[in-house]
Amino acid sequence: MNRIGAVVLIAVLSLLGACQQSCPPAAPSTPASADALPAFVGTVWVSTTPGKSRGSILVFLPDKTLLIDSCFEGFRVAEWGVISENRIRWRADTVPIEAEYSQMSPDVLQLKPVGTSEADSYVRARVPYVCPEMPK
Repeated sequence: MNRIGAVVLIAVLSLLGACQQSCPPAAPSTPASADALPAFVGTVWVSTTPGKSRGSILVFLPDKTLLIDSCFEGFRVAEWGVISENRIRWRADTVPIEAEYSQMSPDVLQLKPVGTSEADSYVRARVPYVCPEMPK
């Protein structure tokens, strides 16, 4: 991972863990609404899709920022949003990408880009997570 990518990843992970003790208690739960965020938000997801860059990660943040990174490529920060109950959209450069999402369990995420037949699979990153070695 390049130095900037490592710094960004450390900053994001620090922000995700910052509220464990210092933040006020959450408000009582309310019924789900159209503004509710999907369960996969705020988690570091590691790709398990064959053919994807080794060590590829996605982090969907509650502020609708998406961090895309890999151990061997530069990182990307993009906007993302919920379109419907099981569909999200983000931008790769200027191209909008829509995908249907599903979670068979809290530790597994699948994203199926609209118009494709194959889903990309991700698992929740285990802490600590270290990039795999670069293939030789």
